[in-house]
Amino acid sequence: MLKKLLLPLAGVVALTATAQAYVPANTDLYVVMFRADWCGPCKIVEPALDRALNELGDPSIDFITIDISTPSQSEIGAHKAFDREIVAQYNSWMGVTGFAAIIDADTKRTLGCVNMVYDTGAMKMHIRNLKTYAISNQSVQDITCPDPNYR
Repeated sequence: MLKKLLLPLAGVVALTATAQAYVPANTDLYVVMFRADWCGPCKIVEPALDRALNELGDPSIDFITIDISTPSQSEIGAHKAFDREIVAQYNSWMGVTGFAAIIDADTKRTLGCVNMVYDTGAMKMHIRNLKTYAISNQSVQDITCPDPNYR
């Protein structure tokens, strides 16, 4: 099963070894938007999430998009996940769209998610609250994330 899940990342190792991607220093959180052009909920989540992150204006939050609209965009997302060492989340949710995962940049644990039931203010508050767990390297029991997409 592990071999099957990592298969989409097979070419990532070679590319990353020759060309290092930009990964911001002093990052506390990764906010990872799983999206596709055809995704209806994405059209609700993305503008609210953009506003929430802009209002937070926090340089310690690294926003990443995993876009599965085309194979080349999926490959770019795989590279981003590999460079940030969040391959487990990439493998769990590859193909699931319409939400953003909030991940502790140090421990790589998923702290929670936001989806279309959150408005801008609720997203901002949820991300801010989850950041307190990331800073203290604590885990949190949050049920806001979708089920994994194990094929």
